[in-house]
Amino acid sequence: MKSVLRRKVRSTGAGVRKSQVRDTTVPPTARDAALAWFVKMRSGAAAPVEVVEFQRWIAAAAENRREYEALETLWGDLDQVGDPRRAMASAASRASVGLMSRRGLLLGATGVAAAVVAGVALGVPEWFDGGIRTGVGEQRQLTLADGSRVDLDADSALSLQFTPQERRLTLQRGRAFFDVAPDRARAFSVTAAGGVTTATGTQFSVHLWSNEVTVAVSESAVSIRAGAAALTQLRAGEAVSYDASGIGETEQVSDAQASAWRRGKLIFEDRPLRQVIADVNRYRSGTIMVTDNTLLRLRVSGIFDIRQPDGVLEAITRSLPVRSVALTRYLVLLYPA
Repeated sequence: MKSVLRRKVRSTGAGVRKSQVRDTTVPPTARDAALAWFVKMRSGAAAPVEVVEFQRWIAAAAENRREYEALETLWGDLDQVGDPRRAMASAASRASVGLMSRRGLLLGATGVAAAVVAGVALGVPEWFDGGIRTGVGEQRQLTLADGSRVDLDADSALSLQFTPQERRLTLQRGRAFFDVAPDRARAFSVTAAGGVTTATGTQFSVHLWSNEVTVAVSESAVSIRAGAAALTQLRAGEAVSYDASGIGETEQVSDAQASAWRRGKLIFEDRPLRQVIADVNRYRSGTIMVTDNTLLRLRVSGIFDIRQPDGVLEAITRSLPVRSVALTRYLVLLYPA
């Protein structure tokens, strides 16, 4: 495994969105301190003097004890969580919306509970009405009725609606590569996070991650519409990302990099840690989450094997100012070193 991780911190154009589930009636300092102490106490690395400091902190205020005990209770519940791949498909459908909005954020006990409920509901490969899902670590190749080919990445969901007038698909989560069969009478469009990518015959990928969408073109060109913004032509060798605020700048990207996941690799070139976590979470059972939003803006470069997703986690903790602690077999927290 080859990896180079950078320590630069930049603010991204889209920014980092704050969770809406935080209970504002609890002082942030009490909650944040409780989480920091919880990580320290569970890591097994607490020195005797730190244990004494912890005891003083928890005795200093009733709210400190309440916040810490809430985390302890949650940890006990999480210890009973089973293998995510055995969860029911109906639960996966109900949880998918919550997962996309909360994954990668840990802003208190309520946020943890919501994210873990979503995380354990994944990994059930199955057909559903009008589309298909893949489970954690599972990839599939499909040939559609019009002859188009789709490669569906792990932990992804795609629905289809073909009519005599149009070929319309919706990427509900994850990533897919499309090799579109030409049909001048019917455009081929992929909707993801409110934006629409349209082509008649071409090869391109659509990647929905952390509430953003990245489109990369391997052959010919596509057009993109996201809200009031529009990009009339994205050509082969180019990629662009969009979110609710609009469409970003076009970037040059090699086909080898854009399609690496189809060959069992993850290639990151100066990408934010939040994107890396979103990718890695699709290949390993459970969920990686962070305790500090500033970590999500750390930049990462590297080449990793998707068959060894924990290798990415090891490289992150070895090369960035980040530490990890496993609260359960299926939940790993990242926190500032």
